[in-house]
Amino acid sequence: MNLPDPEHSPLLRALLVLGYLAAAACWGRQGARTDPNRRWWLLGAFLLFLLAMNKAFDFRTECETFIRTLAQANGWYQRRQPVQFLLAILLPLGGGLFLVLLLRTKARWFARKHPLVLPGWFLLLLYLALRQCQEWKPALHWLTLLHYHQWRLLLEMAGLALVTLAAVRAGNQPSTLDR
Repeated sequence: MNLPDPEHSPLLRALLVLGYLAAAACWGRQGARTDPNRRWWLLGAFLLFLLAMNKAFDFRTECETFIRTLAQANGWYQRRQPVQFLLAILLPLGGGLFLVLLLRTKARWFARKHPLVLPGWFLLLLYLALRQCQEWKPALHWLTLLHYHQWRLLLEMAGLALVTLAAVRAGNQPSTLDR
């Protein structure tokens, strides 16, 4: 079964943008509460808003065009694979490792109190990393073997649903400072 591709479906893209904005609103509402986790909710709201803008305006394609033009203008277009590897593989990997370290140290209590946050953000970051891996041609072969295009939408939607549900569930609990 092939799911629609948000990159080629304006309706699906619009629905995902609305989903990211709704999730950002839920996280922002939690950040507005008097809660010791306020900064994590606000950070998540900001990141979800950035993801909504990226989905709406396709910044990835704009960045890709900019880097391609830069490579052609500076004469390293034929040797661009190391830069593609850095941007497509190492940058998302570094972001994922940073998130894990953050959640294991500074945000440990937050992740334990809201158990859907970690799997939700993990799925969203996995989707973003796999999506970015498409830009590195050697990885594209492996993604094709895994039939990535058939399930990437589910991965993104599952992560979005989990982070939204985490904020909604937290909103139904009284604030720790209100007790």
